[in-house]
Amino acid sequence: MAAAYRDHRSVLVGKARAMLGDAGLAEDAVQEVFLRAWSACSSFDPAGGPPLVSWLLTITRNVVIDTARARAVRPRLLRTAPADDADRAAASSATDAATLRSVLLDALARVSEEHRDIVLKTVVHDRSYADVAAELDVPVGTVKSRVHYALRGMRGMLDRYELAS
Repeated sequence: MAAAYRDHRSVLVGKARAMLGDAGLAEDAVQEVFLRAWSACSSFDPAGGPPLVSWLLTITRNVVIDTARARAVRPRLLRTAPADDADRAAASSATDAATLRSVLLDALARVSEEHRDIVLKTVVHDRSYADVAAELDVPVGTVKSRVHYALRGMRGMLDRYELAS
C-alpha cells in the first residue's frame, strides 16, 4: 500500500483537484481513496483485473462524487466577509463578533437539549446528517427535522435581537 501511495498519489490528487476544484479537499479525498482501497484490497486482482492505477482512479471518482454530494447537501460557509458589503465588514469587528457569539450562545441555550445536540453535531462540528443519525440511532429524516426546527427557533430569537438593537 505504501508503494501504491508513493507511485500514484500525485495522479490521484491531480484528478481529485480537477474534479473538486479545491486542493485541500483533493488531499482529503485521496486519503479516503487509500482507506477505501485498503478496506477493499481483497477485491483487487493484479493478475486478471485492471491496472492498480485504474482501480485507484475508479475509487477516486467514487470518493469525489461522494464528497461533492455531501457538500451539496449543506451550504458553504463564507471564510471572509465580502469587501463590497460595508455592513458585513463592520460585523467582523471584534466587538460585534463577541456580541454575536453571545447572542448565538443564548439562542442555542434556549432550544431543547436534543435540538441543541443535533445543531452542535451537524452545523458546528460539520458532520453529515447520516453520520449523526447513525450515532444517535435515529432516521436521517429525524436529524434533518430537528436541525430545521432548532435553526428556525434560533432564527426567531436572533430576529428579536436585531429588532432590539
